[in-house]
Amino acid sequence: MAKLYLVLAALFGASGVALGAFGAHGLRDKVTENLLEAYKTGVQYQMLHALALLGVALLIQSRGCTCHSP
Repeated sequence: MAKLYLVLAALFGASGVALGAFGAHGLRDKVTENLLEAYKTGVQYQMLHALALLGVALLIQSRGCTCHSP
């Protein structure tokens, strides 16, 4: 189960970085400042969730959970 959460955390983190770069470079001149701020907030939430998943995975590993993924 921890491995699944680690993979998901990595995917969410990588997509957060890619989306942030797209917003910073691809959307800067195409949307209003208000929309760009909303987009930045969404990317921040994406990165926070990636960190939360990483924390869950590390917690599971440190406690030696013998849970099985479905």
